[in-house]
Amino acid sequence: MKYLDFKGCGACKLNESCKEYKKNVNITFDKSEKADNWGRIVTVFSKGETVRGEAVIKDDKIYCASAQSNIYEGYEDFIGLNHVTIEVLE
Repeated sequence: MKYLDFKGCGACKLNESCKEYKKNVNITFDKSEKADNWGRIVTVFSKGETVRGEAVIKDDKIYCASAQSNIYEGYEDFIGLNHVTIEVLE
């Protein structure tokens, strides 16, 4: 599968039709991912961690993926695709 560079929903070629291509996935992080929490940088996903999430996949291309953090309660957002491995759950 090819991982595309996610530039936000507004820049996506699929637009609103992306909902029909959502799949449940396992996401494994090759390095930790951090996010800004009101000016404080926090780790939301750890290196080596696997979480369940959703990905938009069409024609063997992953357009975007999102997941909920097991580390930082209440954090759920899109993730960077450049340091993850995604496995489709069917």
